[in-house]
Amino acid sequence: MSDEEALQKQFEKLAECETAMAKVDKEVEQFRIDKSAALFNQRRDIVREMPKFWYIALAEHEDFVDLIAMEDLKFLEDVKDIYVDYQDVDHFTITFEFDGELVPKQTVTKKFTVTTEDGEDKITSEAVAIEWPEELKEINPKLIKEAKGADLSKEDKANYRTGMRSLFAWFDWTGEKPGKEFREGDELARVLANDIYVNAVKYYTVALQDDGEDVEVDSSEGEELDLEDDDDDDDDEQPKKKQKTE
Repeated sequence: MSDEEALQKQFEKLAECETAMAKVDKEVEQFRIDKSAALFNQRRDIVREMPKFWYIALAEHEDFVDLIAMEDLKFLEDVKDIYVDYQDVDHFTITFEFDGELVPKQTVTKKFTVTTEDGEDKITSEAVAIEWPEELKEINPKLIKEAKGADLSKEDKANYRTGMRSLFAWFDWTGEKPGKEFREGDELARVLANDIYVNAVKYYTVALQDDGEDVEVDSSEGEELDLEDDDDDDDDEQPKKKQKTE
């Protein structure tokens, strides 16, 4: 056997080893999902009674804020519940419950599937209907297409592009139409399922601690603190800072 053939044999053994390790990783992840499900349900019951819990946790997460339109943030105050349910490691759903004044009261569940292509995990999804806030209906891409078809004015096209950046357009994302649907829909799904949902209490607590520090510093100057307009300066798009989620 030549040296090249011997090396090829070793590569084949390595590939088998990597496949076996990937299988173990999935088994470990499934074990974690099964063991933590009851605890997440318990946490769910608790935070549902905490005003604006999910809004505070979402707004604290820089990657999430970068992935959606800045105009979406005020509508997230109506998020009553977010829940991630894993049927198995390759199939999960993300549920948003809205219950407020700005977004129509509704519960929307979006399904996701994870497949492996060329050694990389790929997330796809099923489009799901969601009722947009009244304030955003003029930029709803689906309504624009239904009303105007291909005969779009310059303003229509601008509204369409703006609407495509909204979180509400993400519910229509499938992962099968690159460039024609919400950008980075797979990344948003990962951020929500693997980071925000899992670490929501951490982000919520950090946000409250930050507000507390601001109050302490500003009040030492003898000035009255107004927290209501903290986010008004965020009209300019923030530079994107990616953080990898597991």
